[in-house]
Order: sequence, then C-alpha cells, then structure tokens
Amino acid sequence: MKSGILVVVFLFLSGCSASWHYSHTETGTLKGKVLVQWIAPDQFMFIPDDADPLTFTRSNGSVIKPEKMFTDGGSIPRVMWALRNYSPWGYAPAFMIHDWLFVMKQCRLPGFEQYNHRIAADIMAEVMKTLMEDPRYGGRNKLVLYSMYKAVSSSIAEESWENGACHQPGDRALDLFAQKPRMEYLITFP
Repeated sequence: MKSGILVVVFLFLSGCSASWHYSHTETGTLKGKVLVQWIAPDQFMFIPDDADPLTFTRSNGSVIKPEKMFTDGGSIPRVMWALRNYSPWGYAPAFMIHDWLFVMKQCRLPGFEQYNHRIAADIMAEVMKTLMEDPRYGGRNKLVLYSMYKAVSSSIAEESWENGACHQPGDRALDLFAQKPRMEYLITFP
C-alpha cells in the first residue's frame, strides 16, 4: 500500500515538473530533410540534403545545421522502445540536431565552444517541443519531453559529452561501413 502511494506521489510530482518544463521550453523553426542511411544493425549515417538541409533555428536566432555524421538515432534504452513515443527515431530531427552538437564537441568542429551538455539538452528539448506543437507530428507529450530532457542532461550524458570519442565520416575504418548503405530513410519538413 505504501509503495502504491509513493508511486502516485512520484507520478504527480513528475507531471508537475513536466508541465513546468514544457511551458518554459522555447520553440524554434525546423525545416529541411532528414536522410538517414542504414549501414548495419544499429549503425546509421545522417546525410544532409544539398538542396534542403535539416536546419533548426532557435528562438534566439542561432542556427544549427547538422553535417554528415554517424548516428544511432535517440540513445533510448531498448527496454523503453516498447513504450509509445520512446522510439529511437520518434523524434528523429531532435536526435539528429542533438547528435550533431555531440559530434561538434567531440571532434572539436568550428563553433563547438558555444555549447555545453546542458545547452545541447535544452536544444534537443526545443526541437522536440517544436515538433510537438505541430499537430502533424503527434501533438504535445509533456512527460516524454521532460523525461528525455532529464536523460540527456544527466551526469551520464555529461560524461559522454566530456569524454566521448570523435567518430565522423572521413575516418577510414568507419567509412568502410558506409560505402554501400543497405537502406535509406527520408523525412521532409516544410
């Protein structure tokens, strides 16, 4: 009985936190195409479209435009995939933008100094909310936004941010996987 009450209290408090977080998360403008090539199981490559690249413009006017990179989509634990909205590809544009910020940091690409792992988490939440505010993409889900934000702003994510290795196309060993993609997925945003 006590554990049941604790679960109810926890869910209530989570809901309050999620609602507060959602209302304080900005939206931006998302446009372009998401092109992902399947290289091998759990190995994908994001390919920017030359004519219509994936671009996220934040409410402050800063622009993030991912370049070619290896990705796994959202780094969501496999056990969570069974839950609605916890797919590693459900919010693909947000995950691509977030992955790109990690690649920038870990490979020390121009502009990486503008970001830290908290800012990267904020940006992913902004892209997710931008998607959620558009009814074509499933609608609002404050708890999903908040739980994913908490995951990417965690100390585990910070450890990966600070100490992750640079893996980007151009690394000869990695490019061997990408020579012949087995499949491509294309998503377009107006």
